[in-house]
Amino acid sequence: MSALARIPNLLALTTESTANWWDRMWFGRRNIGVGNFSPGTDAVFYYVFIVSAIFFVVLMGLMVYWAFKYRRVPGTVSQPSPAHHTQLEIAWSVIPTILFAIMFFWGLIEYLPQRVIPGNAENIAVTAKQWNWSLEYDNGGQPLESEILADNAAPIFALPVGRPVQFTLTSQDVVHSFYLPAFRVKRDVFPNMYTHVWVEAQKPSHQYDKATDSFLPLDELGGFYLACAEYCGDQHSQMWGRVITLNEDDYQIWKKKQASTDSIPLAELGEKLYKNKGCISCHSLDGSRGTGPSWKGIWGEQAKFRDGSSALVDDNYVRESVLTPAAKIVEGFTNQMQSFQGQLTDRELRALITFLKTLSHNPDDVSEAQEESKQELEEREQAKEEDGGGS
Repeated sequence: MSALARIPNLLALTTESTANWWDRMWFGRRNIGVGNFSPGTDAVFYYVFIVSAIFFVVLMGLMVYWAFKYRRVPGTVSQPSPAHHTQLEIAWSVIPTILFAIMFFWGLIEYLPQRVIPGNAENIAVTAKQWNWSLEYDNGGQPLESEILADNAAPIFALPVGRPVQFTLTSQDVVHSFYLPAFRVKRDVFPNMYTHVWVEAQKPSHQYDKATDSFLPLDELGGFYLACAEYCGDQHSQMWGRVITLNEDDYQIWKKKQASTDSIPLAELGEKLYKNKGCISCHSLDGSRGTGPSWKGIWGEQAKFRDGSSALVDDNYVRESVLTPAAKIVEGFTNQMQSFQGQLTDRELRALITFLKTLSHNPDDVSEAQEESKQELEEREQAKEEDGGGS
């Protein structure tokens, strides 16, 4: 390893024992030593900052000093300025050139590994859309849990500790930017093409608790953030995600839980999908107007469309609206919804319909949805037992 390549390791010791006030001032305790790119990236940042700060102080100090020393004084004849000073001109050319060359080559040393994805990296497909992140793992699982960040539902997804993960990024609408501050990586996300970025988590933030069948945080920080770093519309600042990191055994448990929704009742699953598929970004549950019509109380009502026609909000209407959103556009709205064709299983589509039914103003519809949800789950469990008994 060259001497220059060793510099990041010498200057960026961002382990728990050396995460001093300086690191915390810049990055916060949450974001220190999380990813494999953190030490080198932080070292380059510190170098650029220190060089810039020193030159700022020196230049501004000299400017103020000279402005005072050589100010115009009435009755004093100004001295002619020197036209040439070889040593000074060489100094102000060579020294900045050396400092900038160090910035460039050091930055290049840290940048190139981010562009070379390890062959054994696990792939996670990421789809961005206004204003939500959708992730799919190699076992077909998708994050089912979410939390409210900036008044919007943010998906909670997990990464393994100690091995690389590649994100394959694309967008369904406009340009977004996939930004993991704690991991020091950011990559723009474009429609109609794929971009890639990879990380390797260095320490776990959560662990699996068998007694509660849940993943509990190891400290009060509770994981890390995913943000969109490219302005993508009026809810850009609400486009967040929560990242948790797990040891390998816990991570495999987490992936398995996300891959199967068989044990989740339809109404509950529908609510999870409403949040994690981005429906919450456009359709409110309190009657307020959003990019799309509110879901509150629309089940069983007559929807009026821009072409003057109308239709009953029932199973068939909801299915068509999800799979072919441009077929019938509600009066007073424009079609800004992407088709979910191929993104939902039949059961997930049924779950969304069941959840929508629970929002009805008619108590009979709500009761029917709850009973349907309960009965469907019992039938699935019974079928599973029969299959197991006959094997």
